[in-house]
Amino acid sequence: MIRSHLHENLFFFTNLISRYASLGSVSYAYRLFSSSGSSRDVFLYNVVIRGLVDNAHYREAMLLYCKMRRLGIAPDTYTFPFVLKACGFLGELGFGVKVHGDVVVFGYEGDGFTANSVVAMYGKCGRFDLCRLVFDKMPQRNVVSWSTVISVCSQNGKFGQGLSLFWEMLDKGIEPNRASILNAMACVRFEKDADDVWRIAVDNGFHAEQSVNSSAIGMYARCGRMDIARRLFDGIGDRDLLTWSAMIEAYAQAELPVEAFGIFNEMVSQNIIPDSVTILSVIRALSVLESFLHARTAMMIYRRVNENDIEKRKRRSSRDERKEA
Repeated sequence: MIRSHLHENLFFFTNLISRYASLGSVSYAYRLFSSSGSSRDVFLYNVVIRGLVDNAHYREAMLLYCKMRRLGIAPDTYTFPFVLKACGFLGELGFGVKVHGDVVVFGYEGDGFTANSVVAMYGKCGRFDLCRLVFDKMPQRNVVSWSTVISVCSQNGKFGQGLSLFWEMLDKGIEPNRASILNAMACVRFEKDADDVWRIAVDNGFHAEQSVNSSAIGMYARCGRMDIARRLFDGIGDRDLLTWSAMIEAYAQAELPVEAFGIFNEMVSQNIIPDSVTILSVIRALSVLESFLHARTAMMIYRRVNENDIEKRKRRSSRDERKEA
């Protein structure tokens, strides 16, 4: 690359960094970025910040944003969403407020993508009041805007407000997407609401999707309708891990350990490998039985899952090292 002077081509250089970041080789991508000298523009910063955030290096993304600002490089609509996402994941409200200030200063307050990110950031930081204030001031709200604020409602225990916003969105003629359906389901606590939201999901063709079915199972379980939850589960042909886990968790919450363990055994017999979330649901369900045999079985599988996870991480780390060599 150096012999052919491709490193002097900013477009090629930026795409190369983006490629490494997308493959998870963040350290190598950052080293390339650091070697670029003074020929850095906002697009290059955006690529690196996004790569850091996508790979859960949130603090580093925030620090890079600070460096970018100190150098006088103006952020744009592709910068703010990822920096705000980093703030939200770390719960850095103070930093998030400063970034929101930059959004206003640089004139991106009316940009839908950026405004949605501000709403999500305040929600993750537990400031529903500020989240709602930003949402209410948005000149134009699309389905992503509504889905975001409904999600914030479910995260902050504002279930009634979340459902009210969902119905308001529909009243305004905005068609729901998968995210808005899932977020509305997360807000449901009563059977009538569950029936209404499920009807919307069916009417809009989302009832065939595994993620929606899994959420519906949990929704009806929370409402005490295990019969409906089980009927939905039985009606799913090709079940993925998420669906099995949802049914196990539903039985665990209903304190039906025998049923939970039965579903777990059926899942394992079909060669579906459980993850740690599934195992914890089984253990929680079995705890009310005080069954040593069942608990020991679950813990054995849990250890096996952890061993598999560790082995996968080792293999992934080894691949990354070979890429960077």
